[in-house]
Amino acid sequence: MGRSARLARSPLAYWVVVAVLALLTGMVAARVVGNAGALASRYGPLRPVVVATHPLEPGTVVTAGDVAVRRLPASALPAGVVGSTGVAEGRVVVAPVFPGVPMVAGQLAPDGRRGLAALLPAGSRAVAVPNGRPSLALVRGDAVDVLATFDDLADEAEGSPPTFRVATNALVVDVGDESAAVAVTPEEAARVAFALASGVVTLALAGPAETADVDLDLSGSSTPAAPAPPDPLPPGR
Repeated sequence: MGRSARLARSPLAYWVVVAVLALLTGMVAARVVGNAGALASRYGPLRPVVVATHPLEPGTVVTAGDVAVRRLPASALPAGVVGSTGVAEGRVVVAPVFPGVPMVAGQLAPDGRRGLAALLPAGSRAVAVPNGRPSLALVRGDAVDVLATFDDLADEAEGSPPTFRVATNALVVDVGDESAAVAVTPEEAARVAFALASGVVTLALAGPAETADVDLDLSGSSTPAAPAPPDPLPPGR
């Protein structure tokens, strides 16, 4: 006679087993709940956050297949985290988004902005600068100085090259076969336009130490108000 048959014939033994199993189940459940409570107390409650399912490059319009929702501890989340896929879908990516990493609002363009306008820092202007031959292999996100050379100023430069920096640390927002679009301040835009009409314009790629912050300073404190070229570059630059 099997154990189950003996239990079936003994109601007392049956209910003892049931009670023991219920007690064990309750203990396990209490431990799980207790651990969850301890984790919530230590790391904060779980919050829904949006993550990318694959890498998203600047200029990408977010679709439903690009994002998913995960629940992560609140204390581990950055400021401005996106909590709903509906907030992200249809928006343009302005900074690289890596898979599995919580998406933040700063990585998305303001709702309703499309194309190059979505990639521009607030208050900036996009100007197209022709790519000469040979040209730099630029990509979106690079930072460049815009240099202008005026041959008719060579005699007035007192031995210095007649080349002027007309925009500094400009963010590359698009690259085409014949030109690159760079984001500049309104004052720099006027100087670049003058240089394009009157001289030869060259893009110089900025190094890592100079590109730590590519956000444009639009306060006007460090940019001359007049659209005249700045001082000539010293020899050898």
